[in-house]
Amino acid sequence: MALKSPRFASNAALQNAARSAPPIRRGANGQHVAAIQQAFIDLGLGMAISTKKAGKADGIFGGETESRVWQFQARMGLTRDGIVGRDTMAKLDELLPTAGPPPKPLPPAKMTHKINVHMRSIDNPTVPEFTQLKVMEEIYAQYLIRVDVLTGQSVGLTPGEQFTLNIVDGDCKWDQVSDEQRLLQNSGSNQGVGVNDIVVYFATVLREKNGETLQGCAGHAPTRPAVMIAASATDKTTMAHEVCHVLLSSSFTPVHVGEDANLMCSAPMCTGQPAYLSVAQLNRVFASKLLHKL
Repeated sequence: MALKSPRFASNAALQNAARSAPPIRRGANGQHVAAIQQAFIDLGLGMAISTKKAGKADGIFGGETESRVWQFQARMGLTRDGIVGRDTMAKLDELLPTAGPPPKPLPPAKMTHKINVHMRSIDNPTVPEFTQLKVMEEIYAQYLIRVDVLTGQSVGLTPGEQFTLNIVDGDCKWDQVSDEQRLLQNSGSNQGVGVNDIVVYFATVLREKNGETLQGCAGHAPTRPAVMIAASATDKTTMAHEVCHVLLSSSFTPVHVGEDANLMCSAPMCTGQPAYLSVAQLNRVFASKLLHKL
């Protein structure tokens, strides 16, 4: 297929991509990538990271660009592989027939899946629960995933339990919990929780055996999907990050990545606004039984 839009037609790499010979993928860079990034910007898919340094598309096909390709493909009903090949270029060529503004914006995104969440609190977090929830909703909505909070309540503890759970000790490990973590996750807070729902516990202090404190932990019993968020957590993405650990499951690697803007970043703060996920991460998320089709 020969491209017709003056945005793309004169670029040989884009013409080759329109024949998937070869397609354009993560790791590429140059004016052809910048043209694709600008197309997404004009269609309303923001590229905050890729435009941060120069104020315009940087032409680097990194994590953010891969994520936007996936989002565009999902909204257009195309194969969601994060690669710009024949079908993706054909749709861009159709939607952007001129070098000027697009004739019409993309249709509103329609959610295709949902996550069922239950929120439980034993302390008031530094970043309020509903602030973290709003950030989580924004992150997952990029991928047509809706976050449904089915129930929310303060956890009623006895004086003895309150004392015990003032600091929740135990290393953050997959598929197992410490006695204190088990006490928190069993503290009369499981009413109405389905087997494929995720419970988010806002605790006080999460401390590992070596004395290190954590912002959050996705360690839980195998049949009880749950995460714990420390009241002192300062990263607004903590809830979204820990829930994503559960969706990815204990077998997914790498657990964390060295991209600060990725939701599963290894840095203390994930800087994406909103944070993004890679195609590999998305493939695993969409295979999770905890993701419900609408």
